[in-house]
Amino acid sequence: MKQFLFLLFCLSCLNLFSQNPIVADCTGDYNIPVGGDASSLVEILVGEGVEFDNATLTQGFDCSVGYFTSTNAATGIEIESGILMSTMGVNFGFGGSGSGSEPDLTLQLDEVNAINSNLLNNIIVLEFDFRPISDQISFEYVFGSEEYQGYTCSNYNDIFGFFISGPGINGTYENNAVNIALIPDPNNPGEFTDTPVIINALNGGVPTGGGVAENCASIDPNWEDYAVFFSDNSAVDNVAVDPNFPFHGFTVPLTATYEVIPCEWHHIKLAIADVTDGGVNSGVFLQEGSFSSPPVNQIEVESNVVNVFNSSSEFIDNLYEGCGSASVTFYRPEGIVGEVIFPFITDGDATNLVDYEIPDVQNNEIVMPVGVDSVILQVVPFGDQDIEPTEELIIEVLPVTYDCYVTERDTIVFEIFDQPMLEFESVSSDFLLDCPGDEANLTAQASGGITSLMEEPEYIYQWSQQPNPAQNVTVSPIIPTDYFISVTDICGQSISDVVFVDFQLYEELILSSEIVYTCYNQLEEVCIQTEGGNPPFSFLWENDSIGPCMEDFPGIYSVTVSDDCNLENSSSAEIYLDEAPNPAFSVYQMPDDNLGVDINNSTFALDGLSYLWDFGDNTGSIVEDPESHYYPESGEYTVTLGVTTEINNCYKELSQVVLVKPLYYYYSPNSFTPNGDMMNDTFSPSVVGVETFELFIFDRWGKQVFYSNDINQKWDGTFESTDAQSGTYNFKVLVKKYYDDTIYQEYGVVTLLR
Repeated sequence: MKQFLFLLFCLSCLNLFSQNPIVADCTGDYNIPVGGDASSLVEILVGEGVEFDNATLTQGFDCSVGYFTSTNAATGIEIESGILMSTMGVNFGFGGSGSGSEPDLTLQLDEVNAINSNLLNNIIVLEFDFRPISDQISFEYVFGSEEYQGYTCSNYNDIFGFFISGPGINGTYENNAVNIALIPDPNNPGEFTDTPVIINALNGGVPTGGGVAENCASIDPNWEDYAVFFSDNSAVDNVAVDPNFPFHGFTVPLTATYEVIPCEWHHIKLAIADVTDGGVNSGVFLQEGSFSSPPVNQIEVESNVVNVFNSSSEFIDNLYEGCGSASVTFYRPEGIVGEVIFPFITDGDATNLVDYEIPDVQNNEIVMPVGVDSVILQVVPFGDQDIEPTEELIIEVLPVTYDCYVTERDTIVFEIFDQPMLEFESVSSDFLLDCPGDEANLTAQASGGITSLMEEPEYIYQWSQQPNPAQNVTVSPIIPTDYFISVTDICGQSISDVVFVDFQLYEELILSSEIVYTCYNQLEEVCIQTEGGNPPFSFLWENDSIGPCMEDFPGIYSVTVSDDCNLENSSSAEIYLDEAPNPAFSVYQMPDDNLGVDINNSTFALDGLSYLWDFGDNTGSIVEDPESHYYPESGEYTVTLGVTTEINNCYKELSQVVLVKPLYYYYSPNSFTPNGDMMNDTFSPSVVGVETFELFIFDRWGKQVFYSNDINQKWDGTFESTDAQSGTYNFKVLVKKYYDDTIYQEYGVVTLLR
């Protein structure tokens, strides 16, 4: 079936070529025959910092490699020009189906568990030696294939790889090479996975054309995550890419990179092939000039002075006359072990040994001895105390070539300024304190001058009579005092100012007390009034209460008052009592009197007291001692006694609860005569003061002959509607008294006489 699709493609690609936005040259210099010179192709690929040699091209058919240009918007290929290696030819026509072998591609197929890995067709290999000038090589590429969206996760996957070998490289491929065509880590930009870029590892994230997910997962279980690096070109309505472009899918631009040894020769092999068949093809687009090893700037500039704030509060890098210095650090180029000389020239309107000097340097050369990794060029500006325009010093570091390594040309510009004026932005005003010993917070803020390299300007602030430098200080003078402030920047400029601290007039603190008359056991408030002093005031009473007023019982209370100057005065406040006694009484039920209680008033008897009783049954009394009271029925009653004094009408009351119970009474006759003469015809005990009642009567053999739970129901001497026999009968009475949960039992004997 796959071969049939290939024939259809070959018939159709001729018609599509005229519409295809890829323009490829397979005539002229880029029609490289089998075994021919491939240098012209490598020259297209190689960019900055790389020297190459021994370029060779092995191709299964002519026109399999060529130069291309692309209109990105139409194709979706985000590489504008470069080399195209295509198993269908650079003109996207059938290029042949010759089988062959390639050891590195075969090994890679084995590593990803491909089927029929020994069946390679249309093999293309471009390889060359190269020497980088830095420790890294990199280039950009895009891989595309007709197998995308038709054979994803299938047994038919074309293969390619970039195999690099050389000093320090110990890989598993031929000549200890490693494959650097690896899938990026989608979760860590700049990092790479260990998985090669192949169709079954980098695709749209879903199997197609009968493929199964297990084939993709066996290569990398995270294969679905790599869909972010894939562009689908199978849908004809996808306006992002060209539906006539022969590759049904392709990657986003990817980067192949590897760490190498500068100035050492390495080898790279760029290889691609169809697998199993030669009809459904793939290609690799290599970005023109991207195979590069750019040089690294080995120079850094560092100033140990000197930044000031401009009007927008941004730092300006400057040198200032007579203050500090700046340094230029030169670092050893990677891979160079011998002595290194960095030549430089100076320019600008600043004059050496007049406006500045560069000490310890001869012949405008920075010499880095063997074994030294960095050297420093020092620039020291001179001070002439003249007001003059800004002077410019230009140091141009010339390129240095060592073996294959060439340093970058660099230009460093220093502006030499007059020292900016140091001035006060703000200083505390003179103070007028309320009290001797009060605190005054003295502050100062300088601006201008020269400061160190910090987020905020750094000055030295020194206040007189203060042992340590500080920008802000707190002082507590007891006499009027001048405090001098001096500010110095790191170049020694200094300015000064003075703050005068004085005191206002103070009036003596005077207290006035208060006298309060109150009733017994009632809280009352007394307050202290202040005159003079400096507020706020603090109050401390002898009972540890605070505030100008205090609530307490009668007595004389002392208080100490302090003002804001911590000056104190003392006084007292008085509370007088109309000493009415507390109400006191007892109440209890009289033992021999039904529903009656005894009342005993034990209130201390003073003259001028009036009494008010409330017995809790809507009755009362105004006598001093009622002695007793009778209630209409049993129950709980609240008895209240209120006492009022004649002076100030001080009133107080006391309440007690009394339980009034009916008295318990029990009596039982010892015989009865149920003969119908209306005299002593029935029997039942007499019971008073109970809540429940039960009567049980038994004959002499213990048989119950009568029961009643009604205190008013009596035994008429019958049993089961028949007169009971004369004789002696036993009985039991169960009662529950009022306000008592206990069941009481009474026993007795009664004689029935006929």
